[in-house]
Amino acid sequence: MKVMFLLSLCLLIPTLAGKAKVDPVKDKIVRIAPVDNKRVAEITSILNDQLSGFGQPYWNRETWDKLKSSGKYNKVLKEADRIVLQGIPGWDEDLYMGMFTRGDSQSGKDMLSRRIRALVSLVWAECLTNESKYIGAVEQALKEIINQKTWVNPRNYNEKNFDGLVELSTASYSHTIAQTLYLLDDKLKSGIRDEAINALYKRAFEPLLRTIQTKNDDHGWLTGTNNWNAVCLSGVTCAALLVIPSKEERAVFVSIAERYIKNFVAGFLDDGYCTEGLSYFNYGFGRYTLLRESILKATNGKIDLFSDNPKIANIARFLPNMEIINGTYPAIADCRQYSKPSSGILRYLSWSLGEDLPNYGSIALEGRTNDLQEDLMHAFPYFQKIHPSNQPQSPKEYKLRSWFDVAGVLTVRPERTHPHSMGATLKGGNNQEHHNHNDLGSFTIVVGNEILAGDPGLIPYTAKTFSSQRYEYKTLGSYGHPVPLISGKQQRQGAGAMAEILLNDFTPHEDVLKMDLSSAYEIPGIKHLTREFRYSRGETEKLQVTDQFEFSSPELFETALITRGVGKVISDSQLLVEGKTEKMLVTFTSNRGDIFIESEEINEDTNAPYSRIAIRIRNPVKNGKLTVLFSPVR
Repeated sequence: MKVMFLLSLCLLIPTLAGKAKVDPVKDKIVRIAPVDNKRVAEITSILNDQLSGFGQPYWNRETWDKLKSSGKYNKVLKEADRIVLQGIPGWDEDLYMGMFTRGDSQSGKDMLSRRIRALVSLVWAECLTNESKYIGAVEQALKEIINQKTWVNPRNYNEKNFDGLVELSTASYSHTIAQTLYLLDDKLKSGIRDEAINALYKRAFEPLLRTIQTKNDDHGWLTGTNNWNAVCLSGVTCAALLVIPSKEERAVFVSIAERYIKNFVAGFLDDGYCTEGLSYFNYGFGRYTLLRESILKATNGKIDLFSDNPKIANIARFLPNMEIINGTYPAIADCRQYSKPSSGILRYLSWSLGEDLPNYGSIALEGRTNDLQEDLMHAFPYFQKIHPSNQPQSPKEYKLRSWFDVAGVLTVRPERTHPHSMGATLKGGNNQEHHNHNDLGSFTIVVGNEILAGDPGLIPYTAKTFSSQRYEYKTLGSYGHPVPLISGKQQRQGAGAMAEILLNDFTPHEDVLKMDLSSAYEIPGIKHLTREFRYSRGETEKLQVTDQFEFSSPELFETALITRGVGKVISDSQLLVEGKTEKMLVTFTSNRGDIFIESEEINEDTNAPYSRIAIRIRNPVKNGKLTVLFSPVR
């Protein structure tokens, strides 16, 4: 096959020498090197003879018939009927090129997703019914997608390699097409199967091997530590395990995944913290579980990406440890407010690691048809069979706090949750994190189950989002966060801007976290800038945020309250923030004269504008203290 020629060339390339010595994460990076022929042989010897994927082919009816008779899949049948009549959404060149003509990167991505999503619905419907009613539409959709101009997202488009570049969209297309061939098996005409497999070689398998062969720059995610690494490795490797007949060729891709997925795990801090935020944890680690499960199944449990990696248990606990209270989480990094953990990941980790993660007992996954990967994995749960001893343990006791000591991120909770109780997440870190927002010293406050103050979260992506102009957006820079602004100057970007933890003192009644933020501001003559959080438990919870500062010359100093609630001034030193059902009192004081309030609406996301309420010391000062106290109103 085509892979074997490229493999032989890969084996001739010497390893890349040298490692960076500055960043400790970089020291852990696995660099591009030739395919390990010895490891390929070992994997070949343990791979199943049969191709394998998620779910079962249409002719293995036991589970498919049960799913159909449950009545939970009627919605996808109606959707498939509509697609049969109307066809899959068309290719829209204007939407795709909007990235370059209008700076709109999202509309083209959405168009690509709608087309592959239509194929997903058709495949589910045919497997559920087994009446060949949808086969014609499936084959037509496959032909259109196979001959589509590109599988690559607009932001990654390049005229020289758009038909042969593995990135996020290519990975999704590859895995979905391969699952289609696996599930529908001999229902598909041999000609369309051959065309699909040739397209997978051209657009995914060969380009990836070419990078390992020549060390070109097309697939920098191989040595990356963010979600791209897991998403792309998962999509291509799982596709290979589904469609390549040769065990040795499949073993090549397993060996690649086994080697370079270590970089994704290295991107998590040792305490399990994911700097990309909750949404990208769902995305990246969700694909990591798919990769792990696919390899586990293909090797009868002999290769397990969870094994011999103590960090995995900490990573698994990231989800429950990030909950503030009442199922509400902070929107740190590129994450929307009120985002939730993936229930599929919670279920998977509960069973695979024996962890009783939150809401495990209430997770119902039948009826979901968003994809041909995760939703099928949970409808046909192989992992429960291979790890029957990993039954979830008894529920963990309620935790007053979760402390990520490496990340410098603390979540504080009341003595017990009750109506109108208050909890918060307090963030340190540095300003060169994945999906960074220049947010040192930021915080999120939840009362009841409402976010009444804190990090505003994500805004829609544009061509500027991942460019040098990223921090021109107020929401992505520190201006749109509840952190100091000094003489109009925001926090700077880069790893050199970091919150140094000076004190963490936790007791049942009060938690104190103090950090030095001075490195985040390029202010000549800044002598010190500290922020202290003091969270008190009792009849009513309180969070006190105190900034102390000193400069060599007078500077204007302000902090901010970020909220999607309604802020009402009720006195010279108090605000009332009202949400939909909850209220919070904000009291501010300073030892350096008058404070005045100024409110600004920021609508960089027109669907979710928010208010930045500046709390400012009126005149420039050389030193001082500004304290803001938050407490729920019951």
